[in-house]
Amino acid sequence: MKICPKCKKIYDESIASCPDCKKSLKPIENKNTPVGVCTVSGVDRMRVHAALEDAGIPSGEQRVKSKVSAEAITGGDLSDVIITVPYQAYDKALDICIGIGVVDEDTIDEKTKEDIENKKEQYDKDIEEFEEMTPKKRTLVRIVSALLLILVFCLFIWGADWLIDFIKTLFYK
Repeated sequence: MKICPKCKKIYDESIASCPDCKKSLKPIENKNTPVGVCTVSGVDRMRVHAALEDAGIPSGEQRVKSKVSAEAITGGDLSDVIITVPYQAYDKALDICIGIGVVDEDTIDEKTKEDIENKKEQYDKDIEEFEEMTPKKRTLVRIVSALLLILVFCLFIWGADWLIDFIKTLFYK
């Protein structure tokens, strides 16, 4: 895989320069190389950072514009930024961005679309293979679970009583 040093997009090995900014692409040599997962602005920036943080993915940002506007200094910045994540977490971060709606499936390259479709097919297969419990089996599992819970409570109470009696015998002979 190769990355554009300016816009941080990932491309296949067969592409030599970025189609958007015309910069020559560099190979990704380190799994922690920051790559762009999406371009957002405003409130979406906070949503993406929060979602990635909840998933345990470190994220950063890079401004699309080269000049810093006055709003960036005063805190009212609505300019576009590229959200970057480590290359090793790119797939998971992209799934999260699609899930929260900041990345449209129309803007994703064909290879990524195929990966997403494969994951959906695998998910559908997993759901089909999932065996639904019959009502009799569900009732049996509930009864056994209730009995085990009662047994655990009884053992805890009997154990506490035995321990208290043992401690009493140490002090009152």
